[in-house]
Amino acid sequence: MNKYHEIYENIKFCFDQLWSFKYRGAETIEIITPYSTTSNKFVSLFLTKRDDKFIVSDGGLLNSEAYESQVDYDNQYLLKILYHYENHYQIKTTTDKKGCKHYYKTTTSEILVPNLIYDLAQFISMCVSSATVELDDLKEKEEKETFRKNANAFLESIIDKGDRKFRASLDKEKYRTVRFSAIIEKRNRLSLISYVTGSNITNYSNSIARTNLNFEIASNSKYAPYIDNKIVLMNDSADGYAPVLLSNQINILRQHTNNEEPLKWSEKEKLKEILK
Repeated sequence: MNKYHEIYENIKFCFDQLWSFKYRGAETIEIITPYSTTSNKFVSLFLTKRDDKFIVSDGGLLNSEAYESQVDYDNQYLLKILYHYENHYQIKTTTDKKGCKHYYKTTTSEILVPNLIYDLAQFISMCVSSATVELDDLKEKEEKETFRKNANAFLESIIDKGDRKFRASLDKEKYRTVRFSAIIEKRNRLSLISYVTGSNITNYSNSIARTNLNFEIASNSKYAPYIDNKIVLMNDSADGYAPVLLSNQINILRQHTNNEEPLKWSEKEKLKEILK
């Protein structure tokens, strides 16, 4: 007998013991895999069969932060990494009625289901682990996250749930990297909202630059005829807010928002009138 046979059998046994399954209704099986993340969570996937198609999805767990890892869609470095994994593993996406993104793969061949599970588990594990890397300094990350939550909460209080999407892309295919802090859609008319903040003047300036670029792309896209409002919500309580030093960039911002003045956070009540 080969001297490695017992080691092989032990590895195989231990790895097999890490898999578990749960029925989720009559149509779906949850597969708790041995693939883990640096947030110390095991990846769960969901297998469903519809007609002749097998669907393996993450059940929206990545987007809902179930792995205790938040994907910062404003961080261009992180997005490049995530899109690389998405393309490499040929992952598809869809968004449910609640605005939660689901990652999935499909096949009509039962024998290929394990391949799909491997690809999606690897993808989720890598995405979660990448998102836990501190690509921004901690103060800047806290600044952006605090302002995002406060601004989102305010919009939730004045806009019906079915009319708003947060951290939304202009188009999930051609313009998926063109993301806005919020998109309000009513009767096929759009209001695009970008939050601008920063813990210092450099980061604040970068936030304005990204906003300028996104609005410029939106203005030249096929969606331009449907856009009623381009709104910049500026955090005037942030450490990086220095309107005199940022005047040139703010002037460019006006050019991309139909010469409208950026709206200060301290004047956020004006949004009720703009978006009514």
